[in-house]
Amino acid sequence: MVTVRPASEKDRGAISDICKHYDANLIHLVYNTWQQQGSMYIAEVEGKAVGFCSLTFPAPTEAQILGIRLLPEYHNEQMGRDFIISLLQAAQEKGCNVVRVLTSSENYETQAALQRNLDFIRSGSWMISCGEEISSPPCSGPAIKAASSELLEDIWQFLQYSQIYRRSHGLIHTKGYAFRNFSKVYLAQQLEAGQVYAWQEEEGIAGVAVANMDGDTLVLNYLDAKPHSVRDLLAAILCAHEAKYLTAAVPVDIYQEAKPLLEKVVARHQPDQWLVMVKEVSPLATSRD
Repeated sequence: MVTVRPASEKDRGAISDICKHYDANLIHLVYNTWQQQGSMYIAEVEGKAVGFCSLTFPAPTEAQILGIRLLPEYHNEQMGRDFIISLLQAAQEKGCNVVRVLTSSENYETQAALQRNLDFIRSGSWMISCGEEISSPPCSGPAIKAASSELLEDIWQFLQYSQIYRRSHGLIHTKGYAFRNFSKVYLAQQLEAGQVYAWQEEEGIAGVAVANMDGDTLVLNYLDAKPHSVRDLLAAILCAHEAKYLTAAVPVDIYQEAKPLLEKVVARHQPDQWLVMVKEVSPLATSRD
């Protein structure tokens, strides 16, 4: 039987042993991010730590699983299934009704297992680049200002008619490779925080983006625009911020329009493609809010 629990400092040795079978730098990643953020969970079998992953809660009733790692002798489909079932239960106990798994788009084995064994469904693909150095900001045009909260209804209507929004299943990227529901309430919160940008043309809104500064890094969490407006909107956002680095999450369906500019402004643009998979569950507790 597999049980899961939040990791503690005493697990560092076991986590280090597991990491040795993967990327040598993984131990530093998980301790600099997952452990410090409190999102690292340990899988145990009869009291022995045999694996770990990140379990985050990007919204009060939403959870996401990322980066499952297991000791080689436990690396099989049944163990992976039991690990995820235990994580699902942990999410349900916190009042979640949606659980997502983020996987590499090329991880076909995991995707098939999630569909076959646990009834997860595909929920949109994204191109994500993390901390890329900005070498030449495209400041030939005007910088854009954050949208006013007065545009809430207009922006929401744009999203409701957007194929990009629909094909990405109404999701938005948040901190730490996590995705959550991009609802009208969340849009209003981001507008209030000054993190929404709207590209306007004579006929109305032609593009929407959500971005913010995190230290010296510009973080682009959502990009959605008519094909002819994508580069203008993205360039205006880059010009509006004095950033040294760029972290960008762009829906696959709009990435080809954004790619030429991204390749131009960063020193070395090498994004990864990720697939979001989702499962609805019944919460076992009240909302986490």
